[in-house]
Amino acid sequence: MKIAAQTPPDLLNTLFPLGDKITGGNFTGTVWVKSIFSADSTLNASIGNVVFEPKARSKWHKHPGGQTLLALDGMGYYQEKGKPLQILRKGDTVRCPPDVEHWHGASHDHWFVQLAITPEHLKGRVIWLNEVGEEAYSAGIAKQQEPISNSYVLVLRHRYIVAISALTAKGDLERLKTALTAALDAKLTVNELKEVLVHLYAYCGFPRSIQGLNTLMAVLETRKAQGITDEMGRAASPIPEDFIKYERGKKVLESLTGQQQVTPPKSGYGAFSPEMDVFLKEHLFSDIFGRDVLSYQDREVATITALVTLGGVEPMLKNHLGIALHLGMTEAQMNDLFSIIEINIGTKEAVTGWGVLEEVVQTRK
Repeated sequence: MKIAAQTPPDLLNTLFPLGDKITGGNFTGTVWVKSIFSADSTLNASIGNVVFEPKARSKWHKHPGGQTLLALDGMGYYQEKGKPLQILRKGDTVRCPPDVEHWHGASHDHWFVQLAITPEHLKGRVIWLNEVGEEAYSAGIAKQQEPISNSYVLVLRHRYIVAISALTAKGDLERLKTALTAALDAKLTVNELKEVLVHLYAYCGFPRSIQGLNTLMAVLETRKAQGITDEMGRAASPIPEDFIKYERGKKVLESLTGQQQVTPPKSGYGAFSPEMDVFLKEHLFSDIFGRDVLSYQDREVATITALVTLGGVEPMLKNHLGIALHLGMTEAQMNDLFSIIEINIGTKEAVTGWGVLEEVVQTRK
């Protein structure tokens, strides 16, 4: 998916102000550079924050005093002369030795944020060389497509779903406009975004969901007036009429949890209120989860986000975190999800999520 070259989306953790916008010169594409510290007698190194739009990268260059890179968010590429390209994700660090030719920048489909620590040297801090050719850069695309056994960041579409779900549940419609616009620029389809907002009504109520849909409609109208045509995407497949909704919902729930469902429930709220058990299986898990516009992982990302944003529903959050892990998502991806919630909603909500996640992980050991 390609993100339009505008300002970085709100869900990107830039930490520091963007700084100066640079196009051309020693970079291909657009980057934003912010000086954090300049070298002085105490610290003989400068520190700078650099934000790369997708496909943006530096020229080949070298540092007489070496350099350390800290990946703060997104996904980037790094390569030293004569060595294989590396994929950089949030939390990765790179120590480039002195006078080693290298380049770094964003991946082809992600923004990338880095913190660069560059020592001063008599020969200067940096010596710029030639541009990175398309063939060298394209090696990153192939590398990125290699299987990752334990991915530790959410895929890009899930990062947008988290931002949209959090802001919808919170009712922050102005920032929701920005998140929806960024998702459309990233080529999520109109039907996918509609489906996220419809899904959320089951967790944060019709008022929030309908306000989210109204906001999406307004964003689409604005983009249409600007001459932007957004892809509708495919609609949900028709639901067969010859099945029993309760049984279908039961099977969906078993797929989500990996556990056989006892029906009717013999304890808990389902036994106390059998009608609630019917509503959940026939409507939530059959009618909603059964719609194939979104994957089960997509829906769990939206659900977990809504529950964390609402607060006070930790038992349900624990259940859905367990479902996400059962569906193949990783603990690290859930940590990334809560980091996005911290950016968009607040630290309190994120800390609650991290605490519940730790409980869930411990019980699965």
